[in-house]
Amino acid sequence: MSSGRTSNFEILQPQGGMTSPLLCHLPHSAATVPARWRREIVLDDAALQNELVAMTDHHTDALFAAACTEAGGVAFVNRVSRLVCDPERFESDELEEMSKKGMGAVYTLTSEGQPLRPPGYSAQSREAVLAELFRPYAKALEQQVDAQLERFGRCLLVDGHSFPSRPLPYEDASLERPDLCLGVDPFHTPPSLVDALERAAQRIGWQVAVNSPFAGSYVPTKHFGVDARVSSVMIEVNRRLYLDEGTGERLDRFSEAREVVANLVDKAILFEAFRNTTFVAFRPEGDLPIRVGARCAELDHMLETAATHDWAFITAFNPDGRAGSDSKNLAAQENLSRELSELAALVLPGEGRGDIGDWPPEPSLLGLGVSEAVAADLGRRYGQAAVV
Repeated sequence: MSSGRTSNFEILQPQGGMTSPLLCHLPHSAATVPARWRREIVLDDAALQNELVAMTDHHTDALFAAACTEAGGVAFVNRVSRLVCDPERFESDELEEMSKKGMGAVYTLTSEGQPLRPPGYSAQSREAVLAELFRPYAKALEQQVDAQLERFGRCLLVDGHSFPSRPLPYEDASLERPDLCLGVDPFHTPPSLVDALERAAQRIGWQVAVNSPFAGSYVPTKHFGVDARVSSVMIEVNRRLYLDEGTGERLDRFSEAREVVANLVDKAILFEAFRNTTFVAFRPEGDLPIRVGARCAELDHMLETAATHDWAFITAFNPDGRAGSDSKNLAAQENLSRELSELAALVLPGEGRGDIGDWPPEPSLLGLGVSEAVAADLGRRYGQAAVV
């Protein structure tokens, strides 16, 4: 892993260079308050330390960053406390809902509603924070998204956070506080991705909620609501699972939480790859390419001829997204072919060809007349993360 460090953020690159469009954003993991900005904060040292313990997403850089770079992605890590500058807020207080609680891009109140900066904090002082910290950070993150888009044609932004098991005074105490919160955006978060992450967490016994206690997921302003090539999901881990909430220190079971997060990151990039794969069925008259989310007139004609609306594209190769041996893959694929032949009106061989990464094409099968429920059952039994 290599890094590019500035005064207030760090960009961690995978050792062998980017191989996936994954970008992990870790905006609240830092507890550092540089002397330059400490002078603006009116809390004494003890009170400031208590506020840092309460407000910092402790160790989320350690939870997420390595998993991201090991998957060939980039981790973008804030290295200055959110109490100094919160890069996930809108710059304008008029646009930022949290500014009503004194927690816009530049906080003026604590989590308990007490003064963090002096009364009458000047517009000039606020502008200095924005100019020196907020805008350079936002620009660099925007440029990183653009770099992913230029290289891969896609960017999957995983917004990594944690939250306290009990609501802080400024939070809504009526909202559910599960083990894992998934924050989603209706434009930028694919429902299939949310479903995959929910299933992965639930399999190891974690309770999951969507948009509770926190909602949405970060996308740079330039891309927000206009660029569908940018996908984003927020992953928030309940702090009681991995740290002492009174001190912010790691618990012995920290490594367990890190393994779960790594699995979620793997699932996220797997689904991004899946949505950027061409699923090709081989026919005597020529290959039939199928893309997720795109209409295929030739497939529609085949379905009409076969008098069915149902179809599935599925493989038995590489269960759980891990490269299997040739012998095991071929044996599983033969079994799947036999099963599918008994269920489908027509079965054609094919393969999945990914646009990103270096995963080789996977031998697959297209079955006409196979319902979604049957396809999902086959996928589960053959260890597949998804079927088309």
